[in-house]
Amino acid sequence: MKSVLSNKWLQFGISLLTTAYLALVGILSYWTFLYEIRFKNERTFEIIYIGVSVFFLILMFYSRKMLPTRIISMLLLFPVFLLILFNFSRPVIYLPPLIVGVILFFACSAGESTKVIVGTVYILLYVVGLVIFMIAGTLFGGSSVETRLTADSPAEVLAEYDAAKIDNLNAMSVSPGGEYRYYIVDVQDNSRGKVMIVVEPNNLDKQYRYFTLVEVGYSQRVAIHSSRGVTPDVKWIDSSTISYAFGDGEWKTSTITPMEDKNYLRFINIRG
Repeated sequence: MKSVLSNKWLQFGISLLTTAYLALVGILSYWTFLYEIRFKNERTFEIIYIGVSVFFLILMFYSRKMLPTRIISMLLLFPVFLLILFNFSRPVIYLPPLIVGVILFFACSAGESTKVIVGTVYILLYVVGLVIFMIAGTLFGGSSVETRLTADSPAEVLAEYDAAKIDNLNAMSVSPGGEYRYYIVDVQDNSRGKVMIVVEPNNLDKQYRYFTLVEVGYSQRVAIHSSRGVTPDVKWIDSSTISYAFGDGEWKTSTITPMEDKNYLRFINIRG
């Protein structure tokens, strides 16, 4: 058994196999930059994702002396850095590959001078990159907190609204032709806050068996009410015309115009 495990060709083959993990992290980085990933079962995803990370960590540790694994160990922390930027509020997305990347960086058999140079680059990238990320979010993102109102919203936010009415609105949110959908947003700021009705495309999502890639970055603010806690009435007139009213206010209509400019900087909360 020991002779089999020490076989260099077996180690090399497993080393080549572990490139799949680098590809997985890279694909996740790409997806979470362009989309929001919504899993059909979040807990199942977390278990599988952590299990896959542990599995590949074992394989890469076993083949750590092979050239492909050494290269992967030097490269992995870069897509992980992107995962952190694009999913800063979802640590379950980036923590498993971050732990794998750090362990493999020190465990692989790359030369010490290589590790010092590459490690210095990564330290600068992570420190400077995350500082710039936080400064940009503070300067351009504003101090308000926006919460999309759904059944899963924080209880303290949802308590300000008619939860049953919100559920009904969400159930009827898609336009008759299926091109658009609306959602209600609670905004907490230094004043009385706001309630917004926002429309986004409904036909750009990509459906898969276990998850959905939800298109984000295209949106249009239809209406803004100047205080929190008012659950609006909303209904579609036709595929591109929406009607709404806040409280006892009069009904108004708005026509949805084509959304062509995607906000690629949504991950730092720059409005666009």
